[in-house]
Amino acid sequence: MTPELVQRPQWEIDKVLEALIGQNIRVAARSFTPTRPQEAGPIQFALVRHLYLPDNSQPGNLPVYFEGVLRQFERRVAVVYVCLGSRTTSERVPDGPIHFRGKMAVIVQGPALIELAYPFRVERLPGDGINYWADLRFPTAQFRLPFDSLPETVLYSPPKESR
Repeated sequence: MTPELVQRPQWEIDKVLEALIGQNIRVAARSFTPTRPQEAGPIQFALVRHLYLPDNSQPGNLPVYFEGVLRQFERRVAVVYVCLGSRTTSERVPDGPIHFRGKMAVIVQGPALIELAYPFRVERLPGDGINYWADLRFPTAQFRLPFDSLPETVLYSPPKESR
């Protein structure tokens, strides 16, 4: 008698992450480890509050988000791990403490292996620089249209008519 394979039901987070493979994303992290070769030994994750930032400070209780290209993910019951590569952009991006949607947070650039914080927070990053920086300031910036944006975020403004 052969044991039957038990297939786990797919959760919403599985569907979201599957759709984002190969995309630049931002995730809220609980713990992390830098990516490294397979033969380097067992993986040990560190809590993000113990992360040392470029200015030699630590995040403490601030939320920590990692950004990068989603390479792969794995869910084990209620724990989700993602593997992020370096972002595919030539734009300047934050790496450290920043005002994120009205509150202080820390943004760290990949590559890294990350255990997601619960509740899971995963979002695709805007493709262009202006929308990226607007997304850091406003929670719904990815969905803002040019005619409802602040003047400094609009790429093109029509010439004013003379009377």
